[in-house]
Amino acid sequence: MSEVPGPRPHIVLLVDDDLRTTRRMADMLREDGFAVEIARDGAAAVSRISRAPVPDALVTELTTAHVDGLAIARFARNQRPGLPVMILTGYPNLFHDAAFAGGPAATLFTKPVDYAVLKTALREALQAADAAQSACPEDVTTPHELESAAANARRNPLSGAQAIRALRRP
Repeated sequence: MSEVPGPRPHIVLLVDDDLRTTRRMADMLREDGFAVEIARDGAAAVSRISRAPVPDALVTELTTAHVDGLAIARFARNQRPGLPVMILTGYPNLFHDAAFAGGPAATLFTKPVDYAVLKTALREALQAADAAQSACPEDVTTPHELESAAANARRNPLSGAQAIRALRRP
């Protein structure tokens, strides 16, 4: 008897250097039906976002090594416009809404994070992103691999050195 495959679970990229807490949150998200990938720092996150498939949502610590959470989010939004972003931090005064001008606002969570609230916000943001994608399924932008190097550099919010370091990471 063959099983009818259901819709694929949403891929959530979880970025934080506190590995124990990150693994626990990843386990809880997996139990709630998400596919979760973990990046321990900003460079690893950028490297992962550069590969297909681009995650469906980003949950990142604001202060990460190599590349901060806001730069990771901007890079991710350049790869997938409208990507839901959840920012986790113990330093909410470092968060700037202006970093997301022209797109959906990121949702800020101050640590310690209430998991139930995070899960609900993540589900709602993914549902909204899915609805927006189904309303406008055709992406009329030039595929990134067909852009010139100069156009890609203008679109990329990371500095040249940051992008090279991040993309060289395995």
